[in-house]
Amino acid sequence: MAHIDDVNEPSAGASWGSWGTAVDDTLRAVASGGFYLDTYSGTDDQRLTAAIADQQASGTGTTNKPPIILPSRIISFTTPRTLYTGCKIIGVHRSGQKTFADGGHVGPEITLGGTISSGTSSWWNGTGEVYDVYMADFAVNGSQGSSTHQFLDQPSGTLYGCEFHSLSFNFMRGVIGRSDRKALCTQVCFSGSWTANNAWDTQFNPGGSDCVFWMDSFNNIGVSSSAAQTGSLTRYFMKLDSLEANIGKAYISAMNGWRGVLCSGSGNIVNFYDGVYEGYKPTRIDGLLSGPAPGTVMKITGGVANFFGTKFGQYMDNPDASEIGGIDISGGEVGLYGTNHYGANLATVKAVNHTAGRLVVSGSTKRQNIGLTGRPILKSTAAAPSQANLTSTYLLAHDHSMEVVSA
Repeated sequence: MAHIDDVNEPSAGASWGSWGTAVDDTLRAVASGGFYLDTYSGTDDQRLTAAIADQQASGTGTTNKPPIILPSRIISFTTPRTLYTGCKIIGVHRSGQKTFADGGHVGPEITLGGTISSGTSSWWNGTGEVYDVYMADFAVNGSQGSSTHQFLDQPSGTLYGCEFHSLSFNFMRGVIGRSDRKALCTQVCFSGSWTANNAWDTQFNPGGSDCVFWMDSFNNIGVSSSAAQTGSLTRYFMKLDSLEANIGKAYISAMNGWRGVLCSGSGNIVNFYDGVYEGYKPTRIDGLLSGPAPGTVMKITGGVANFFGTKFGQYMDNPDASEIGGIDISGGEVGLYGTNHYGANLATVKAVNHTAGRLVVSGSTKRQNIGLTGRPILKSTAAAPSQANLTSTYLLAHDHSMEVVSA
């Protein structure tokens, strides 16, 4: 059993010899037990298989399962894996790299290949009830040339009591689920600093309850301006359907034909705290491929969605005929509280298009440096309540922090 404590510990401040990295707080915390990948032999997949076997064999009696620890280097995995209760995999450094711009910088960087693809061939695929999974502090590279790789698939049962911390993704078809496959989660925490860039398709499609996403930090989600990654009316970075969750600072740049987030399903109850949903630049920088979001950045067709201090901007640059506003509401119940709106065309485009469902607007603001003399525009087909009619059923309540129009 290849534990860390099977390796001679160097003196303080020294390196771990062939490990090629200095001891940091993460390594110190697990130095008394844990399965370090590079103490095994063979290919990276063979090493991981052996480490998983040791981890699953541990955790009996009064001993819990120690984590598998990934080294600070490029690691190649080519075999899909079955998710299991007690799976714990962490990087040797806390947090790990957040950019892939010019090669690796910090911590483990995983590349996916071989027979790993998506769905049941995702790197990690789970079925039934899977408990106490913890993965943290590493980066994952998918295929740069095609929409191929998915990180985690859980279409049945549920992940329960799990945490995913400070992970980064690049060139992925999907991270948690994929566009047409919901990943089921219960009491799952997504914490720390994340990125999910150069997206090929929907990166996050979770369903379930009692979940939190990036409430302690942020997740930067986006796409390149390459024609190969051009989006469409139905391509969203996040799909939230039948999910009960709080979502913190997701920073989504919906350019290159992409839309932002789709909220749907009568069982959807999502609270957004802060967060940025926008296009990439106030003006186009290379034709139609980048620049302001081409149309809607937040679409709500059902369920409950509340937004607290959330920012929306740089949208509706080249919208489809079906798109009227940066936020499109056609069902459910929605609250916009202290949301901020900005963009070079905000004087003419609709910040909100409300055609059905209940909507409450309170304390909406405009960015002060955009030169807008009026208020952000809210188009609604619903009549607002009057002083003489406050007790009747209504679909729109607002405090005049937005300019309400009917056409």
